[in-house]
Amino acid sequence: MFISLDHLGKDFRKKPRALDDLTLDLPSGMIGLVGPNGAGKTTLMRILCGIVAPTRGRVLADGRDLSDARTRRALKQTLGYLPQDIEPYPNLTPLEFLDYMGVLKGMGDARERRRQAGGLLERVGLADVARRRIGGFSGGMRRRVGIAQALMGSPRLLVVDEPTAGLDPEERMRFRALLASLGGERTVILSTHILDDVAQTCPYVCVLRGGRLRYDGATSGLVDAARGRTWITPPLPAPPTGAVVANAAATPEGTRYRVVADIPPAGAQPAEPTLEDGYLALVAR
Repeated sequence: MFISLDHLGKDFRKKPRALDDLTLDLPSGMIGLVGPNGAGKTTLMRILCGIVAPTRGRVLADGRDLSDARTRRALKQTLGYLPQDIEPYPNLTPLEFLDYMGVLKGMGDARERRRQAGGLLERVGLADVARRRIGGFSGGMRRRVGIAQALMGSPRLLVVDEPTAGLDPEERMRFRALLASLGGERTVILSTHILDDVAQTCPYVCVLRGGRLRYDGATSGLVDAARGRTWITPPLPAPPTGAVVANAAATPEGTRYRVVADIPPAGAQPAEPTLEDGYLALVAR
């Protein structure tokens, strides 16, 4: 699915502008959506899911305008959504929960719902607990139930919000591998604060700040925003002023800081930038 945003804006009463003149084309495949709190990520995802309407501009899905009610209904039938705080009904089994979500998505064929549910639970590694109550599952297992329900109905647009937040390292790696396999013909929008998740799964990334687009393009290209602006300081008693601190390492002589700044702190040496450095360079400007 090809998503096109045309001068998109969203205002809320007594709040800063959530989205400001956002023009962007989102191709098929895995797309990372990153930005600080209040950047407009959640508002954008709610607009893409047809939950709220923009104040200005328009959203086109495969050339069809989401302001049309029929287009929104058609989109929701091909939409999968995994919210940040997924809480599947604890008294249901994964099979029952996925069957229920299939009904809500308009899947009228019970046999097809069961077939899809079984296949998806196999795919997310929950086939052996398919008939256990969800209430006894760990957070990572519930998150896998969540991604399975989002995939019911073979959606062409999948919106995933902070899928690895709070997971242990093993579960996070499992989830990354699963997410990386979901691209292809569908569009998958991954909203996260964890840049390593984007680096591992998304070849394309968008950076929002203050409701405006700061970068869109190849994830590897995000590094260039900090090229020539990344420095390692000598041991210091406190962070240098006028610089964004990306990392710090304690030494017996003091703390060495990895910073992003236009002008290097006194005695600092240049460093090869990382994805995190590029992100900080963009959101700090």
